[in-house]
Amino acid sequence: MNHTIAPTTPRQRFIQNLAESELFQHYQKAFHTLTSLPLGLEASKEDEHIESIVTRKGVAGVVETQVPVRVGKNTIAVLLTGGVRLQPANADTFAPVAKALLDDGHSAPEIRGAKVHFEHAPIMEPARYEAALAILQSFALQLGESAHRMLFATATHEPEAVRNAKTFIHAHLAEPMSLEAVASAVNVSPFHFCKLFKRATGLTFTDFVNRARVEKAKRMLMKPAARITEVAYDVGFQSLSHFNRSFRRIADESPTEFRSRMKHSGPALMAA
Repeated sequence: MNHTIAPTTPRQRFIQNLAESELFQHYQKAFHTLTSLPLGLEASKEDEHIESIVTRKGVAGVVETQVPVRVGKNTIAVLLTGGVRLQPANADTFAPVAKALLDDGHSAPEIRGAKVHFEHAPIMEPARYEAALAILQSFALQLGESAHRMLFATATHEPEAVRNAKTFIHAHLAEPMSLEAVASAVNVSPFHFCKLFKRATGLTFTDFVNRARVEKAKRMLMKPAARITEVAYDVGFQSLSHFNRSFRRIADESPTEFRSRMKHSGPALMAA
């Protein structure tokens, strides 16, 4: 499941960087060693909304599965695996394949040749395949968190103005911030900066700032003594309602729900 098509959109370029990361490369090798299944990573299409695992079965019974990788509410990529059949090769399971080929006008020798390929397709027990998908679901969550962090890190391949803008944004998160002010700080016209920033990061300036503020808020909310209202203003939101709306849109949960989940899933992480 290796895709060699050159990336053309910001999302595709970003997902290519994610696929080349040490985290994905290490997991891809470990997953194949454990399950003998291939594992690929592909940017999701802009008009495609995959909310949960999707498994499709071809006429020969070969299954392929997509596991969504999400940043907040947005599916940015899919993990791809499969290429196996979940049923044994016998006359009953080949019958639908033979019928489909016959209906398409294939000859008897062609159908016999298809039967040879059918019998040699790798087979996996359904329970084992489901277990592999459960492992991928957990990895998809981890990969989504890594992707979120990568969005806000400065990258050497990015234009200097974008790198400088990210540094400026992180240093001034608590302050009111406009596109014009950041563009001026990095010596680029607002119009050019808007296009440059979106092309390099895949995000609008406003969305990037809000996501950076929410990311910082998450770290602050890990401290039990921090009050949600104070956190909202400390990361630059001008109202609690705006903070709550942005947090839920980006993190898919409220600040209170995030803090509660962190407390119950890992008390040791909640540093005083």
